[in-house]
Amino acid sequence: MNDRHNNTMLWALLALAVLFGTAAEWLTPGVSSDRLAALRQKGSLFASRSLPFSPEETAFYGTARVLKRFYQCRNGAFILIAVDGSANRHAVHDPLYCIKGAGWEITESRRLVVDGGTATLLSLTRKGQQREAVFWFSDGSSRHSSVLRYWLQTTLRRLTFGASGKEPVLLILQSIEHDRPDWQSLLERCLFLFEV
Repeated sequence: MNDRHNNTMLWALLALAVLFGTAAEWLTPGVSSDRLAALRQKGSLFASRSLPFSPEETAFYGTARVLKRFYQCRNGAFILIAVDGSANRHAVHDPLYCIKGAGWEITESRRLVVDGGTATLLSLTRKGQQREAVFWFSDGSSRHSSVLRYWLQTTLRRLTFGASGKEPVLLILQSIEHDRPDWQSLLERCLFLFEV
């Protein structure tokens, strides 16, 4: 009797898992690509141009919505990579993984206060070169640089079929060669970055 009850419970759990998995595939949350498309390219204090993706980047990002632009602002220049993983959740990842994978050593990491939350500022070195990068995840209203929090947000969004909120977007700003911007000042003036 006990084995029969256990088998019935296991089959019921399996059936529920199959039903939930099927529903999750059919009712997946929508792609939020309009958020990246809304990111302004020109303003009174800045201008930008699109940058091409390397073949490796194209293969890695796949169906994800991605922007790669060079921005020139009054008080600095940077490269922006913005990734919306709602069409390919594997494209959004821990930025430290790619930075270290590209051979950069992180020499310093600190938090920056930004509109709606925090970002992480990284100082990087590789073969005598120095760069900086700033990154954060944004759901449109709050910003943070916690990969764990990002994963929890996206998991909850998928479990609730999108009812828990917008898909967080990853924004990475990279300094260009021979230019170390005052990131705090730059971010305070480039408020368009927080419209995503």
